[in-house]
This record gives sequence, C-alpha cells and structure tokens, in this order.
Amino acid sequence: MPTPSSRAEAATGRSHLRTAVQVGLALAACALVVLLTRTWAEDLFLEQTRARAAAKLDLYASNLSGALAKYQAVPRLLALNGDVVALFRRAGDPEAQARANLLTATINDLTGAEDTYLMDAQGMTFAASNWDSERPFVGHNFSYRPYFQQAMEGRLGRYFALGTTSGKRGYYFASRVSAPKAEGGEALGAVVVKVSLDDIEAAWTASEEDVIVTDPYGVIFIASQPDWRFRSLAPLDDAALKAIAENRRYESVDLRPLELERRALGSTGAELLTFTGQAAPEAGAEYIMVDEEMPEAGWTLHVLASTQLARSQTVTAMVVAALACAITLLIATLILQRRSRFIERIEYQRRASVELEHRVEERTADLTEANVQLEREIAERQAAEAELRQAQDDLIQAGKLAALGQMSAALSHEFNQPLAAIRSYADNAQLLIERNREAEACGNLKLIKDLTARMAEISKHLMTFARKPRSELRPVVLAEVLDDTLDFLRIRLERAGAEVTLDQPDCGLTVRAGRVRLQSVILNLVSNALDAMQGQAAPKLEITVAEVGERVTITLRDHGPGIPAGQIGRIFDPFFTTKEVGEGLGLGLSISYNIMKDFDGTLRAENHPEGGAVFIIDLPLLPAAALRVSA
Repeated sequence: MPTPSSRAEAATGRSHLRTAVQVGLALAACALVVLLTRTWAEDLFLEQTRARAAAKLDLYASNLSGALAKYQAVPRLLALNGDVVALFRRAGDPEAQARANLLTATINDLTGAEDTYLMDAQGMTFAASNWDSERPFVGHNFSYRPYFQQAMEGRLGRYFALGTTSGKRGYYFASRVSAPKAEGGEALGAVVVKVSLDDIEAAWTASEEDVIVTDPYGVIFIASQPDWRFRSLAPLDDAALKAIAENRRYESVDLRPLELERRALGSTGAELLTFTGQAAPEAGAEYIMVDEEMPEAGWTLHVLASTQLARSQTVTAMVVAALACAITLLIATLILQRRSRFIERIEYQRRASVELEHRVEERTADLTEANVQLEREIAERQAAEAELRQAQDDLIQAGKLAALGQMSAALSHEFNQPLAAIRSYADNAQLLIERNREAEACGNLKLIKDLTARMAEISKHLMTFARKPRSELRPVVLAEVLDDTLDFLRIRLERAGAEVTLDQPDCGLTVRAGRVRLQSVILNLVSNALDAMQGQAAPKLEITVAEVGERVTITLRDHGPGIPAGQIGRIFDPFFTTKEVGEGLGLGLSISYNIMKDFDGTLRAENHPEGGAVFIIDLPLLPAAALRVSA
C-alpha cells in the first residue's frame, strides 16, 4: 500500500511534468505568434513600399514623357520650312553648308537640344550644330541608325543610343525632308534632333528611390546609380547582342548583366531584387521594382524602392509581438504561481488535517501553535503587500509632482523672454504717445500683439527636452531671425547703452529649423550677455555669421567678465546658474542646448583670449536645391 509520502512525491512529479508541458506549449505559441506577425507585417510593409513606388512611377513617367515631347515637333517643323528644303537641294554647295551649319547651331541654342544635324538621302551628314567642335558630325554617315530609316519611310524617327561619334547618350527625333509635291515629293534627306538625357538623370539622383530606364533588351540606358548604367537586368542572348551590334546602339560598351536575384512579389506584378555583386549600393541591398512601359519611346521605366524601412518595420513588429507574448506569459506565470501557492496551502492544510486526525490527542498543542504561526505569517504577508502598494502609489505621485515641477519651470522660463519684449514695447509705446507719435505707438502695439501670438506658439513647446518630429522644421532665413531678435531687445539695448555689431554675409543664409525656437535661443544668449555686462559704462556685443563649408556658425561675444574656468563644463546642465537667487532658474542654456540638438546643430561656450564669453551656434546650411524642392 502506498505511503502518504510516496503519494506526495508522485503528485509532485506529475505537477512538474505538467508545468514543463505548459511552458513548452506557451513558448511554442509565442514562437507561432511571432512568425505569424512577421508574415503579416512583411506583407503589409512591402505592399506599402510597392504602392509608394507605383505612385512615384507615374510621376517619373510623366516627367520623362514631358521632357521628350517638347522636342519631337522640332524636326517636323524644320522639315516643312522652305529655307531648309532649299539647303537640302544645295547640300554639296560649301556656301549652303556654311549657312546650314549656322542654322542648326541657332536651332540648337533656341531649343536647348544637344545636337541638331542635317542628313542627305544617303544618310551622309552635311551640316551639324557641332560643325566647329573637335568631333563634328559633318561627313559621317548614319544611315544604319533606325531613326534615319524610320524618317525616310515617312514616319517620325525615334531612337535612343550611345553616340558613335560623340560617345554621349541621347534620344533622337528625325523627320524626312521632301521636295514639294508639285515637283514629285522626292525624299531629300532628314532633319535630326538629339536630346540629352543627363539633366533628367541628374534630377533623379536626388530622389529617395532609384530609377532606371531599360531598352527592349533589358539594357539599362538611364540610371540614378552610375554603376548600373549600360548593365542589363538579365544576361543577353545572342539574338539581342546581334541586334544591338547591327544598330551600333552601344558601340564599344561591355554590356554585362547586374549580379542580382529576382523574384516575384505576390500577384502585384512587382519584383523583389537582391543585389549580390559589386554594383550594389551596399552589401545585400534589396529593392522592390515596379515598371511601366513607354511604347512611344521604346523604353521601360523602372522604380526601385529600398525595402530597408519595410524590413526594419517588420523587425519592430516582431519585437512588439515578442514583448506582448513575454508580458502575457509573465502575467500568466504570476497567476499560476498564486494559484499554485493557494493549492499548496490547501494541500498543506488537508495533510495537516489528516495528520491531526491520527495524532489529535498527542499533537493538539503543536497543531494549535502551528495554526497561530500560520495566521501570523498570513497577516505579515498581507501587511507587506499593503506597504508595497502604498510605496508604489507614493512613487507614482512623486513622479507626477516632479514632471509638474519641470513643466512649470520650463513654462516660466520660456515666457520670460516674450514678456520682457512686451514690457519694452509697452514702455516705448507710452513714450511715443506722450510725444504725440500715435502712428509709431500703434506699430508698437501691433508688435505686442505679435509677441502674444508668439507666446501662444511657445506654449506648444513646453516639453523642450523631448524630441520633436522633423516635419516641424522649415527653412528659416538667419538674417530675418537675427533682425527680429535685435528688434525685440531694442529698448533694453538702448537703456543699457549697449553697442551691438552684426557681421553677416549679404546672401540670405538659410537653415532648417523652428523659427520661434531658434529666435528663443538667440534671445536667451543676447539677454545673458547683457546680464553679464550689467554695470559697464559701454557694454559691447559682437554677433558674427559665417558660412563654413556646408554649415553656418553664429558667434556671440560679449565683453563681460567671461565664464569661470571651473564652470564652463556645467553651464548647460539643467538648473545650474551663476545668477543671484530669484534672477534665473538655470534652464535657459540647457533648453537652448537641446533645441540645437533638435536642429542637428550644436551650441558650445568658451572664453575669448581678450576677455568676455563666446557662445557659438553651429547649424547645417540648407542648399539652394533643397530650398527649391521645399518651395
């Protein structure tokens, strides 16, 4: 017959086995959830990337078609011109050739085409816009080009190729020149206009996506990545190579395929490309490729959108799913542990009851003492849990009070500068009214109104230490910010008798920043400089703006006592101040430092060798191209 101890050991073993099975099933469920999340997130984010690329594809196709369409009527118009027809009749006359050369050069300058040239009926070029260059087209026969053959058949010739003479890529439009119908309509030759594609390609290099254009054989003719140019998306067969060689489309060019893996992306028609060779922008680069046929030009336009963002979003979704599973398992474990302890306690009481039945007479005193001890432990545990809950509530309340204090201090400091400016404008308005200068006083009142609007804007930025989205940043002209700042402080500067020198370039240097926050930083630095020079007979402040490469620096130097050497490393710490109690909270420089970080800039301080403190703001300069895109 099994003893009570053997039964307990068997029950314990079954409990451990059951726990192990439950843990294994829970981990398997979590792994399944993470895998399903990966599949769902990958499909979702890749489809979003494909949709964005498809939308951009339409824009690129319209841009490319529009850039070519403005040139296709030029050769037709020239072919119908009587003077041009007369020049073709005298193609062998040197004087006529000279006039034709000047005419093609003029047409080239007016239309912006790369080259314009005239070919006789045999394909020999007798006049060209580059007649005076090192490698002119004059004297070259291009009858093998499809655009000439199409034009001589009476169609508009269209063709793109690498120039055999110039070595430059271009798109060719050609139109037949014929004698008047009254004279039989004989074909005299063709007018050809060559359009450069370099400007279009250069514009694509600044886009987020990579763009390529391929010919009917899959050879990349235009590419935002230079290393992809004249490479093919797939190996070329002998028939394709033979056709390319006959038309001399890519003469003296090694047409090697790109080293990549291609696979379909669902049923969307898009492809997923993975670069494996040296032509990849980075090792293992992966793209979603969408394409659109351009039958008139004989091209296929492809947009390649990187999947890096989609992959990182998928990883983030998997991490979130894993964390959710971990939290769920933790909660379930806590519940099971509490349940297990409760069951163990019941089992313990049951065993104690059975034991009590067998030894009630001899163990009554011991059992009573055990029950008292058990009740005491339960009471202590409940008291400890109550104290823990109270401590947690106290910590939460302390965190709320600390956050409230920080918000209150930041709000008080941020409103200090606009209130000082309002007070200065109000004083100035009072003096103007007393001097019967009401119109100027009205101007000051309008400025006070603008400052109140600025205070409303400042109230949106209470949490200065928190990062703000990049979309809030806009192009800001530094000269305007500096002029507004000095105008805000004009009354205070006059009262202090301070001399301010502003040295900045004539050109309008522009940075991407928040106008109100950048103005707040400069206001704070100028105010600190005036405080440092308080009591001087002739305070002087020097502000210098300089363009250094792709960045711009704003240097503010005062002629005060400077910063104590032991305090330079601490002046940007929150609540650190060298002012008297009540004159500052020690948050201005700390807030300004974090604002500069939001603008991808820096703020640093040092002492000038000749005396005084120097604060240097360093910001990235916004190029003119970015300004045009933003506009």
